[in-house]
Amino acid sequence: MTSLARLWPLGVGGVLCLGLVALQNAAMGRGRLDPVAGAGTALLSPLQSGLNGAGAYFSDIGRVIVHRDDLASENTRLRARIVDLEGQNARLSRLQRENVELRKLLKMPAPLPGQNIGADVVAATRGDVTRRLTLGAGSRAGVAVKDVVYCAQGLVGQISSVGPWTSVVTPLVDRDGGAGAFVSRSGAQGLVVGNGSDVPKMLYLPFDADVRVGDLLLSSGAGQSDGAIYPRGIVIGHILKIEKDRAYSRQNAYVAPAVIPENLGAVWIHIDSANP
Repeated sequence: MTSLARLWPLGVGGVLCLGLVALQNAAMGRGRLDPVAGAGTALLSPLQSGLNGAGAYFSDIGRVIVHRDDLASENTRLRARIVDLEGQNARLSRLQRENVELRKLLKMPAPLPGQNIGADVVAATRGDVTRRLTLGAGSRAGVAVKDVVYCAQGLVGQISSVGPWTSVVTPLVDRDGGAGAFVSRSGAQGLVVGNGSDVPKMLYLPFDADVRVGDLLLSSGAGQSDGAIYPRGIVIGHILKIEKDRAYSRQNAYVAPAVIPENLGAVWIHIDSANP
């Protein structure tokens, strides 16, 4: 009895709903709604909308469940495609930079007599005071230690180690880098030495040397203690700042180098026939 008492409201509601549906159908058949049918339609519309929405929702869930494996596979494929496109974009950007650099090199007449070969920069490393470039040319191409490396902008550095297919450059701005230099405007001479930063220094300028901020510096051809010699006339950079050292009666200058090694995509290597 208790169960029947609890179920009879549901039964009455079901009968009413069926009756209202019958009235609505009859009214639709006559082409118009009477007041009772109109009231029934008003009551049934929210219920019908809710049931339709719930049906669509569960239908979507059903489709997702049925096609879950397909969707997971498609998602994996799309992720892989995104990674591939990102890789292609990175490679195209690198090739574009190398192409621009090579175009500059081809337009620039080789300033050094003898054999000059182009090489890609395949890696660049930078520490606190060290800078290195790895080039895609080695002993098989005739590259040797102390060969001069330069680009369209100016002096890069010298080859410090060589393998069969690659070689390593110690740039001018490295702690171990350096080159004799002179001021193109006045001829004042000194030594540009690297310190690992992007601002090397020019040392040993005479105290009364004619040096100004903005002066262009070129390689002088003077050698260093380790025997590294750059040919005369390659652009090194410009003077940024000058300091006078009265205690030693000389001047030092800070230099803006013409070449930042890590920005290069390709370079020229001058093959020195005198190198072993």
